[in-house]
Amino acid sequence: ARESVIHPGPCACPSCGGVLRRIGEDVTETLDYVPGRFKVVRHVREAFACRSCEGMVQAPAPHHAIARGRAGAGLLAHIAVAKFDDHLPLYRQAEIYARDGVDLATSTLSGWVGATAAALSPLVDLLRQDVLAGSEVLYGDDTPVPVLAPGLGRTKTGRLWVYVRDERSHGGVRPPAAVFLASPDRRGERPLAHLAGFQGVLHADGYAGFNRLYEGGRTGGALIEAACWAHTRRKFFDVHAKTGSAIAGEALERIGALYAIEREIAGQPPDERQRRR
Repeated sequence: ARESVIHPGPCACPSCGGVLRRIGEDVTETLDYVPGRFKVVRHVREAFACRSCEGMVQAPAPHHAIARGRAGAGLLAHIAVAKFDDHLPLYRQAEIYARDGVDLATSTLSGWVGATAAALSPLVDLLRQDVLAGSEVLYGDDTPVPVLAPGLGRTKTGRLWVYVRDERSHGGVRPPAAVFLASPDRRGERPLAHLAGFQGVLHADGYAGFNRLYEGGRTGGALIEAACWAHTRRKFFDVHAKTGSAIAGEALERIGALYAIEREIAGQPPDERQRRR
C-alpha cells in the first residue's frame, strides 16, 4: 500500500512577500510498518415471527472454520503460518497477542491448530492423492526436525519427508506440487508406506531406507531408482578440495559435462532429452 502526505508550502515568498507559483515538487519515500490488529465481527441474525401462523424464521447461522469456535479463518491461518512457517511457538504468539490486549491461552491456540489441521485434512488428502498416485516421476527427500517432548527436558528428532512432482524440466503440463509428511523417526517403513500407491521413477539420494522401494517384493512392484548426481559429486568435491586428487578432479569435469547437457535440454520433450544424453 502507498500513502501520500502533502506538505504544503508557504503562501507568499518569505523574502519579499510576492505571490508564489508552483514549479514542481520533491518526493521522499519512507518504508513504514502497520502492525496487524484484531477485530471482533458481530454476526447479527434477525428473528421474525409470522402474524398469521405465529411461525418463526431466522437467517441460518454463519459457517465457522471451526465448529462452535470463536476464531475466524483469518486468525487461524495467521496462527498456523506463524507456527509452521515462521517457527514461532504458540507460547510466544500468546505473549504477542497479549500485548494487544487479547489473552489467549496456549492450550486454546493448540486446540485451534489441531482443529485447523482437521479442517484442512480433505485438501491434504486430495493433494496427496494427486501427487503420490497421479505422477510418473517423483523427487523425494527428508530432513530432521526437532520435536518438543514434554517431560524429557529436551527435544526428540522427528522426520519431515517431502515428495515433489515437477515436470517443468521435460515439458510436462501438470503444475508442480509437493506433499510434506511427518514421522517420529527415519525408519525405512515410512517411505514404504508413503509411496504405497505410487508407481514410476523415484529421484532420491542414497539413503538405505529407500532401498525396499526398489525391490521386487514391494506390493505393486518395484520403483525405478533415479539416483542423485549432486550427492555423488559432493564426495568427489570434498576429496578434491582436501587433497587436489587428479582422479577426483576428472570426475568433477565429467559430472560437469553431464550438467551442461542437462542445462541445454531443459524443457525439451523426454524423447529429445534421451537422444541428446
